[in-house]
Amino acid sequence: MQTDDTTLSNLHPLFTRLSGQVVWLLMEEHEASDEDLNAFMDAVMEWRTEHLKTMRALVEDRCLYLEITIDHIEHLADKQQACATCEKLRGKIIAASHPDFIRMLPPYSLGCRCRGKILTATELPENPEFLTPEDCPTHSFMCPTGWFLDYPWANKANLASKSS
Repeated sequence: MQTDDTTLSNLHPLFTRLSGQVVWLLMEEHEASDEDLNAFMDAVMEWRTEHLKTMRALVEDRCLYLEITIDHIEHLADKQQACATCEKLRGKIIAASHPDFIRMLPPYSLGCRCRGKILTATELPENPEFLTPEDCPTHSFMCPTGWFLDYPWANKANLASKSS
């Protein structure tokens, strides 16, 4: 299988629908400042690139696993923290050998805080809790918390810092 970004994007249920133009229009309609809009677009492109890099690793080595982690975003109000759906997925494992694993991969929406950490078989937890297709959230356009719509993206001091 080809593993270029376009091919991978077309396989993922969210990325196949999420163009830069759609994201731009969403932020414009929410009346984001030009500075926040530009900074958000940069952040989205970086977010997308990181997820595609993870997908590529799993596609190219079907012996790997993905552990779902949750991004921590600095300076958010409690109501803007990760949604209940994301929190329930923390620590779940997806096997790259699963026939439908790409459809199970985060992100599940624009603004989704789920991220994947690549694991080898020897790094798996003792009793891994695997995500099943039935337990996988539906990929939707936008995170229900909408946290990113009011986030001060142009303020570089507040940009996301990754942690589990």
